Amino acid sequence: MNLWAKHVGQLAIMLAVALFFYSCQDESSVLGFRNPNSKFKVSYVEIPIESSIYLRDSLRTSNFSYTGEVNRFLIGNYVDEAFGNITSSAFSQFYTSFFSKVGTTAEYDSVSLQLRFDLYNYGPLTTTEQTIGVYELDQDLKSDSLAYYFNRTNIAYSSLLGSKSFSINPEIFNEFALSSTDYDTVITVNVPLDFNFGQRIFDSAVRFRDATSREDSSFVFYAEFIKEFKGIAIRPEFMDKMIGFKPTATETRITIHYHEADVDSLSFNLTLSNVVGFNQITADRSASELSDVTQYYQDYLPSTDNRYIQSGTGILTKLDFSNFYEFVDTIPNILINSAELIVQSVQPSVYPPPAGLSMRLLKDNNRMRKYSSSRPQDVADYLAYKGFLLFDVLTQNKAPLVENDSAFYANDRNALLAYSKSNNTYTASLPLFFQQLALKDEKPKFKYFVLYPYSESSTKPASLSGAKSVNRAIFPKDKITLRVYYTKPITSF
Repeated sequence: MNLWAKHVGQLAIMLAVALFFYSCQDESSVLGFRNPNSKFKVSYVEIPIESSIYLRDSLRTSNFSYTGEVNRFLIGNYVDEAFGNITSSAFSQFYTSFFSKVGTTAEYDSVSLQLRFDLYNYGPLTTTEQTIGVYELDQDLKSDSLAYYFNRTNIAYSSLLGSKSFSINPEIFNEFALSSTDYDTVITVNVPLDFNFGQRIFDSAVRFRDATSREDSSFVFYAEFIKEFKGIAIRPEFMDKMIGFKPTATETRITIHYHEADVDSLSFNLTLSNVVGFNQITADRSASELSDVTQYYQDYLPSTDNRYIQSGTGILTKLDFSNFYEFVDTIPNILINSAELIVQSVQPSVYPPPAGLSMRLLKDNNRMRKYSSSRPQDVADYLAYKGFLLFDVLTQNKAPLVENDSAFYANDRNALLAYSKSNNTYTASLPLFFQQLALKDEKPKFKYFVLYPYSESSTKPASLSGAKSVNRAIFPKDKITLRVYYTKPITSF
């Protein structure tokens, strides 16, 4: 063999070796020249993740519970072919923000409720008339139960105080909400209320003006005031949309109009901010794709082969990582370079999906696994996962990720699966979390997680909340995958 032929043969062998390693390595992870004698191989696998859906019992919808979350009155009704007939009413106390005294010649004129839109809307995008009704509560809202008002809570009310019809243009609302400059646009609706209701409030203010004892001063003592005035319910009368109102806004208020002998058009306000309030969100799924979903915490496999998630009603998608464990058991000493949990082909719709999903840990009974410092196993698991399994709590420096309930959730480069509108996909990068699951050590290997929505304000800047929206998502069961790039030792050549 001549020298030229020998060089050609050697070059062919080198090219063959290079092609072999190129076919099983991630190009972006290799720097410089590849070592043809590498003892490791980088490979890729896409693991299908099994799933089911279930219905969670209760979701906290109370306002003013925790710092950093959205406070919203969610009011409306709309019909969703997949999720059913969804209805929401708001319940709230009110309390005076006027601590001066009315004049001795003051006479009462009228009362009204003003609500400021927070621009959140959900349902048909057409401009249609909406009608809300305002009722007086017959039952107390307890301050010590603030964190325990849920989407299924019912508070009795009977007396209709007033109603109002109005129209909104969802496209204009959405344009304002997404704008970097117009997100704080002030739009309000004013509801005239029952004359006698306002008279009772005004009389309380007069008693305070003339008070000679604390008993007559209930107008300015919150605990006494809410015994006499238990609060209001705002419910949909005729609506085809869900609409959000902002209880924290100064424009959201009950106004008592009055005059004095020498001054006309006077008023004082009662606030609906920093008092007990919540949203009651109900769903009638009997004529929907989810009509069989009736029992709480029971696994369902819908006949449509789709998976479903809806904030505010408790429809959630459960993940089973058994296939991941079966895969890593075949590879000793696996090193995970990249792991992306991906939910593809989210159905495009006029109904926007949740802005993100948290992967929360489940127990075998489909309840979320929650951390307690009094349980040694919880403390041990938290420490064993080295920061890649956190629990959701309010801290001094940050709001809860989703809900201040101490539920364990997967944490890594991303703590949330963020939604991409451009490709209808949820994605999170979780390589170090899945590396912890893959290690052959003594810590528990968790298998069940739930994709749990967080609710985003439609206004800027966005904030998180428990369940004060009804955003929903639908996607095929076979489009939930775990994409893994991994390194394994090459034991033979």
